[in-house]
Amino acid sequence: MKIPVYSIAVLDDHQLIIEGVQKLVETNNQWFFAGGFQTAAMLHSQITANGCPNVLLLDIHLPQEDGILLCKELSKKYPDLKIVMLTSIAEIAIVKNAMKNGAKGFMLKNMQANDLWQCLNKVMAGETYLHSDIEKLLIQTGISGKTVGSSYIPKLSRREQEILNLIAKEMTTTEIAAHLFISVNTAETHRASLLSKFGCRNIAGLIKAAMEKGMID
Repeated sequence: MKIPVYSIAVLDDHQLIIEGVQKLVETNNQWFFAGGFQTAAMLHSQITANGCPNVLLLDIHLPQEDGILLCKELSKKYPDLKIVMLTSIAEIAIVKNAMKNGAKGFMLKNMQANDLWQCLNKVMAGETYLHSDIEKLLIQTGISGKTVGSSYIPKLSRREQEILNLIAKEMTTTEIAAHLFISVNTAETHRASLLSKFGCRNIAGLIKAAMEKGMID
């Protein structure tokens, strides 16, 4: 019997997804299923006890956490960990934001077994993987020249929502800090977090995206 060479873990709040990936992995003797987790805390505990897996399939929509921000944090903390976003969201803006924040691949939850093996082979070879449906979408948007609207609603903390509303009122970072009785550095950190969560490069883009999603008036 061949000893597994690589290990893979899943962070997803749906147990069926975890079990589905586990069953697939168990059919390939080159891979070992390192565990399924529903929170980042559970994953951190596992890594502390047993070491870091080679690959993590990471959901974007988590009850208490933003998957893309979590991807950024995990990439910094565990530089050898290869993160593949696992989601049902097929939208170019979200794909680009995930890659910018450290993801090595983007997999849709309607994947087949061959999709998973292709993904794992690519990321372990140092390449970037995009699900075939995402590649088709990139080609279509490239040909049409149109951007794809996003239905993705980022999870904001109460403070982030407050700051988003104040930004929409054209308040500067210094004014926001004074208004909320926080430091300028803290206000700037929240502002940077908002830009990251919405996948925007500047405040104009942030306001436009937030309005389109109905998150500000």
